[in-house]
Amino acid sequence: MKDNQSVGLKGSMSGAVGMLVAMLAACGGSGGSMYTMGGMTGGTTGGTTGGMTTASSVSLASPGATVNRMVALTATAMAGTGVTISRVDFMVDGAAIGTATMSPYSVKWDTSTVTDGMHSLVAQVTDSGGKMVKSTAVSVNVLNKPTLTVTLSAAQIYPAPTSAASGTATVTVNLVSGAVTGKVMLTGVTATGVALYEGFAGMTGTSVAMLTQNTATAGEWDFSANAMLTADQVTALLNGGFYLEVLSAANPGGEIRGQIAPANITVVWTPLTGTQEVPPVTITAAGIAATTVDSIANTVTVYINSTGVTDASAAELDTGATGMVGTKLVALTRSAVNMGSWSVSMSPVTATDIANFGKGMWYLNVLTPADPKGAIRGQITPPMNTSVPTLSQLQTSVFTPKCSGCHNGVGTAPPGALNLTAGGSYKALVNVATGEQPNVKYVVPGDPTNSYLVQKLMGAAAITGARMPLGGPYLDDATTAQVAAWIAAGAQNN
Repeated sequence: MKDNQSVGLKGSMSGAVGMLVAMLAACGGSGGSMYTMGGMTGGTTGGTTGGMTTASSVSLASPGATVNRMVALTATAMAGTGVTISRVDFMVDGAAIGTATMSPYSVKWDTSTVTDGMHSLVAQVTDSGGKMVKSTAVSVNVLNKPTLTVTLSAAQIYPAPTSAASGTATVTVNLVSGAVTGKVMLTGVTATGVALYEGFAGMTGTSVAMLTQNTATAGEWDFSANAMLTADQVTALLNGGFYLEVLSAANPGGEIRGQIAPANITVVWTPLTGTQEVPPVTITAAGIAATTVDSIANTVTVYINSTGVTDASAAELDTGATGMVGTKLVALTRSAVNMGSWSVSMSPVTATDIANFGKGMWYLNVLTPADPKGAIRGQITPPMNTSVPTLSQLQTSVFTPKCSGCHNGVGTAPPGALNLTAGGSYKALVNVATGEQPNVKYVVPGDPTNSYLVQKLMGAAAITGARMPLGGPYLDDATTAQVAAWIAAGAQNN
């Protein structure tokens, strides 16, 4: 279980902003990550010996670019000549939050004691000579109340029903209390129920919370005021183990479904056929697999549902390019109740394996006695990364033509007070608190999910006021994804 996992959007283009956040996780360290240990930086204070100056020193390890809940802060302190280390104090935004007097110097930091957003961490060492020195500051983004965007479709259900229905959802989770808020918006379906389930993509999960139909807005279903997750369920959600599903009279077992995927999670659906085998196999069997990759924890979860291969002897995740025979990476286990179902949950893999996944060099293989090298196979194709634009490109394509007419930097009241004209956008947006929600920033570098600019462009449930551009036409998904990609890559002034 990991308390300091990153949460954010990722995307393929249907969840384009979503994978960008998955990309974001890769940029900060994904999986977004955001959570790899940083380098050590520090300061010194000294003594002397034999004419040579020595120094006490302290360095603070980054707990990750984005953190939540309880986080371990760790420092390394070295005593100068003739002195010993007395204590190491840990500070957040200049305020002490804990002290360690013995190596390893570490304290637990409850991030819920500060607001979501950027904070500065410093370690200060005091030696027996009374000298004190501070480490170089480490910046972290606290994110205890992420808002996740979910796309629902029939393709995420097995077997997939014939349905033209679709849906989108915004889900905000308080990672500390477990409170869940948000809504699901549906089109093309008369729902008989909408629920939140615990379960990975490809599996049938357990209902956790029922949503309520909004009688004032057609197609809207809302979380109840008392919707809550346990601490273990919060962790499961951060691992990619929750989804929303919509039931109907025509499809009481589920008409459309959407997996909730934080920034560190990538979910890919893959068809399995005999034609993908090397050499191809003529067989009527087929399957569909859901692969969940956690690029921070370096784990993979796979659920295969198949027909026509109930006599299968094995199923496995292999490393190999399309058209090539690869090597086994992870063995799957057959379901005790469904002979066509195989799975593995949160199996550890290496960073190199994750890189191979990103290159499209993973495939799934189901073996039978008749075809011991593989009867049906499916190459796992990860969502394509959206290229990262520069701020100058966004200024030309988005801010100047779509925004600067109203947000022109004129006056002290909105909309003019927000200057999105050429040369003004960076200063107006990046790490700047919004007027509508002072505790939220327009752009949080590395975190498009919680950047108010992206929320306003998407019309997220958490915004105040209207979706932007005001009155429409709104930006298409691809353009919004470009804005999110710029933020995900660090929101550079380029």
